[in-house]
Amino acid sequence: MNLLHLSDTLVLIRGGGDMATGAAHRLHAAGFTLLITELAQPLAVRRAVSFTEAVYAEAVTVEGVTARLAPDPMIGMAYTVVNEIPVVVDKGDTVLSRMRSPIIVDARMAKTNLGTR
Repeated sequence: MNLLHLSDTLVLIRGGGDMATGAAHRLHAAGFTLLITELAQPLAVRRAVSFTEAVYAEAVTVEGVTARLAPDPMIGMAYTVVNEIPVVVDKGDTVLSRMRSPIIVDARMAKTNLGTR
């Protein structure tokens, strides 16, 4: 019998602000494997409670969950082995197509549709 575990499912979260951090924290607690993509200079205002802070500080812990800046999505996947959430700066908006995640959460606080389907 082939059982599927939540940890076998990659969830890609676009954006790492405070709202995205809340969603990521909950999905992480449920057992999903996560990858957060962020801008090179994130626009998050509440950085102290956001996984986006990892872009500046290399790692941040919010309510017991650590997110760590990864230089590449594949290297970031290694961080999940130690129960950390990788944060990748997606300069060319290419991580989405490279990782082929079945679940995408667009948590960017955009004023218009940015084309996520």
